[in-house]
Amino acid sequence: KSPFIKTTSKNTPIVTRKEEYKKLEEAIGGWDRLMLLTAPIGYGKTTFMNQIKMSPPHDIKYVIGFNAYEPPKQIMKDITAKLPFFKKIFKGKPTQSSFGAYLEGVLQEEKLLLIFDEAQDYENDVFRWLRIINDYCDTVFMLFIGLGGLEDKISAHASLRDRKCKMLTLNPLRIEDLEDIVMQRIKWVGGEPPIPFTQEGIKRLCEAAQAIPRTLLDKGQTIIEYCAKKDIQVIGVEQVEEALGANKPRTEKIVVSPEKQRTPAPSDSFYEYLSPTQQEIVSFLLEREKASISEIGQAIGSDIRSTGSLIRKLRGQNPKEVERKPQVPYPVVIKRGKERRLGRLQGVFGLSDNARRLLSKTG
Repeated sequence: KSPFIKTTSKNTPIVTRKEEYKKLEEAIGGWDRLMLLTAPIGYGKTTFMNQIKMSPPHDIKYVIGFNAYEPPKQIMKDITAKLPFFKKIFKGKPTQSSFGAYLEGVLQEEKLLLIFDEAQDYENDVFRWLRIINDYCDTVFMLFIGLGGLEDKISAHASLRDRKCKMLTLNPLRIEDLEDIVMQRIKWVGGEPPIPFTQEGIKRLCEAAQAIPRTLLDKGQTIIEYCAKKDIQVIGVEQVEEALGANKPRTEKIVVSPEKQRTPAPSDSFYEYLSPTQQEIVSFLLEREKASISEIGQAIGSDIRSTGSLIRKLRGQNPKEVERKPQVPYPVVIKRGKERRLGRLQGVFGLSDNARRLLSKTG
């Protein structure tokens, strides 16, 4: 088992971001109920969300994370399911408009933290509804996580424009942090760190990752597979550079899976109008005729529910998304029937013929 496999398992070793976590606790302690956290692709935003969920900040009773662009009704359902039964028993069934008052009655003095990952892709009606929650219940805290530019989107939104948001950022990781996570992951898969690497080999890998956790996993997996094919038993600096092709710069726009280089998507195509995670799915499907949601999710390091939501958008089943992106030839992805995968019958999906043709023109 590779130490660089992408997984959403809760016991996967992660880089613990102490400084950012402390700032989050300070923001909550200062009663900043709306917080924004931004970072580039691959910096570990979702990992940080998982860190918060596993270790809730001081005074926070409940933490609920969202990463599938859920509509208000689904958010209500998930929040209600998290609350203890004895707190809900006499409160009745809330409506979408009364949910803020409902939470105020249920929570009383207890604090609830809602985390919205990939927040730049949420629909406007979600932000409008969350503003109402913010108005009615002052023990609900919200953390919006996304790419750079999220602050502009929040500020431009009429529903949240007049709300003060605390800005947080993920700092680049130190080489020492990356080295530590590699050692932990080797131990996690049953190895004895630093084997099969030398200490210098691990350091060279971490330098090549340029402080980006996702790049570390991609390059690490590339090295492991290359050395396995060459029957290399000890991975030092020379082997790392050989595997990565240090003198051969990569030209792909993104790399989803370390097994092989992805087909580059043309910059003048509809590809650039997709979200980063949608781009990863499209790049993944460029190389294969079809795949199940679980296979796609594993390739991009996302859970099944989030992946399913992304697939629905790429199929053109979100009217607002279709209206907002006229440059995209929906459906980009179509269902190609059902096949037996992992021992059970699953739906499989692939790029539409039109999408594949457009991407292949200059690919």
